[in-house]
Amino acid sequence: MYRVWRDTHLLLGLFFFVFVVMFGVSSLHFSHRGWFGSEPAETESTVAVDPGQAPTPRELARHLMEEQGYRGGLHDIRDTEGQIRFNISRIGTVHDVRYTRGAREAQVRTRVFPFMNMMTWMHATFGMHHEYAPHNVWGALMFLTSVGLLILGGTGLYLWFELRAERRIGAVLLFGNVVFGAGLIALLWIG
Repeated sequence: MYRVWRDTHLLLGLFFFVFVVMFGVSSLHFSHRGWFGSEPAETESTVAVDPGQAPTPRELARHLMEEQGYRGGLHDIRDTEGQIRFNISRIGTVHDVRYTRGAREAQVRTRVFPFMNMMTWMHATFGMHHEYAPHNVWGALMFLTSVGLLILGGTGLYLWFELRAERRIGAVLLFGNVVFGAGLIALLWIG
């Protein structure tokens, strides 16, 4: 049984290592945004639109996705007196669309964010309720990562307990990590 738990622990650790590093680096970006360049590259463009294909924001977005290749989920829809605004966004890229009903063109401002912003966006993207399928895949991966880390911790505790010679140093490390984690949570709570 020890060998099964050891192999499980090792494989989970190797698989989830990349995700844990990504979360650590993006957490650093969350808390110290000034350390990293975070201004997106912006471009403005005008896109031809057939007014017959834009009776609703959703149909206009579908048209732009098919004709212009914009990818992402539809967000922040505002449909007011003759003006349609929304954005099509995916991790790292946002297309802000402005369209006046009946016009033959739409204004699109595209913002492409730097790598660190993309990592932060990935950190904050969760759930499997998105219109854009890759975001749902990412949400499923994050769920599996969470479950995997719980299993990794559980198998680590089991392996530590089984290695009798390592119990003392393991107890010191475990206690130190619990105190450190509780201290960080307290600092976040206060600050």
